[in-house]
Amino acid sequence: MTTPLSECYLKLKESRPDLAPEAMLAEIAREMGVNNLSYIGFPKFAPGGGGPVIHSTYNPAWVRRYEEARYDLIDPVIDSSHGGTLPVDWSDVPKTDRVSRDFFGEAAEFGVRQNGISIPVHDHLHGRAVVTLNTDLPLHQWRKYRKSIIADAMYLGCLLHNDFLAAEARDVPLPRLSPREKEVLKWAAVGKTAWETAQILTVSASTVNHHLYNACAKLGVSNKTHAVAKAVQARLITV
Repeated sequence: MTTPLSECYLKLKESRPDLAPEAMLAEIAREMGVNNLSYIGFPKFAPGGGGPVIHSTYNPAWVRRYEEARYDLIDPVIDSSHGGTLPVDWSDVPKTDRVSRDFFGEAAEFGVRQNGISIPVHDHLHGRAVVTLNTDLPLHQWRKYRKSIIADAMYLGCLLHNDFLAAEARDVPLPRLSPREKEVLKWAAVGKTAWETAQILTVSASTVNHHLYNACAKLGVSNKTHAVAKAVQARLITV
């Protein structure tokens, strides 16, 4: 019986923790008999609005081309994946417009195979990623294989995103919150409203909201719930 994708990954992570992401993906791809396995992440905390985080077994020349041309902005598979939560089979992606045809045609020139499935992953900080299995299996064989591995592939996508997200987060400089910003976040973490926090700190509610707004801006989030989650995750506050 073939080892599940997720189990293969977990065993590799345990036995070879220093293995680079690309090498890890290559090992899993070989184990599962697919041509390529790739991860493209769009973390919410990406500094400077830069491009996505890519780890892939594709031809390095294609990965460079993809990054330099910012193909993530026109990739029909990425676009379809961002539009929902279910896996996207490449055979279901429309290829009627010129941009899509040119994109898939150029990808094929770099050795990207014709069949694949891309799995959207979302995290609690509103970051997202797409994990893709790519193969040259004939379509009828691919559909049978896809059915047998799809649930496990979705779990693998979650595992990869969780680990790659944590690795990227370690490389991003932590924002500097003021003592007051940390204080209002800590009270928000235990369920206090702005008015209640204002009473505790002997300040106005508008002052509390001002500090919360600044903390959200520094952390790159839209509300205090996400600010608390990110601050706790980054160990900027403890609760």
